[in-house]
Amino acid sequence: MIVLPSMPLRNPNVGLVYHGQHFNAEECDRIVASAIDSEWREGGVGGRDTDTSAPSVVAKTRSCLEQRLPIDQRTGAPLNKISLEISAVNANGWRFELSGFVADDMPYLMRYPHTMQSHYDWHVDMGRAYAASRKLGFTIQLTDPKDYDGGDLEFHNVESDAKSLRQKGTLAIFPTYWLHRVKPVTKGSRDVIVGWVHGPSFR
Repeated sequence: MIVLPSMPLRNPNVGLVYHGQHFNAEECDRIVASAIDSEWREGGVGGRDTDTSAPSVVAKTRSCLEQRLPIDQRTGAPLNKISLEISAVNANGWRFELSGFVADDMPYLMRYPHTMQSHYDWHVDMGRAYAASRKLGFTIQLTDPKDYDGGDLEFHNVESDAKSLRQKGTLAIFPTYWLHRVKPVTKGSRDVIVGWVHGPSFR
């Protein structure tokens, strides 16, 4: 006789991809203005080098510029607001056990210029080393959609409103195990914040 365990509690939001307007135009412009010109570097892909903690440049897979998100040391902006907004959405959605941001995997300010044919092919945000404890990924759209063409954020097998995701100030949040991509930017440049909220291992 086979004895099966009781049915687990299943969260219908396990595949939720959330997006909403959480930042105004002034906040977005202030974040972009905080970028340090000398800090831009080409974005890499994690887990491709012998040292899995060091991303390596793989232009076919990903092409963009990035720098660590500048944080106001006096006010904590914009990181404190990001944390509050994500916590509220998580409480009503995935209900993951979260720890927060971690020192070796802080958010990035990313720039997708058309001159680099900037894009990021299909991928998930969980991985080895620093990426192993990522639970929620997020992006914040900082650029007016009229200032660039292409560059859409897409999620595999999830219906999402591309027009809304492109609106300046939109915060998108998704589980790090969900497949997604950024289509090539064909005109202009797209600026976003990208980051991850960590937590204990899934169990």
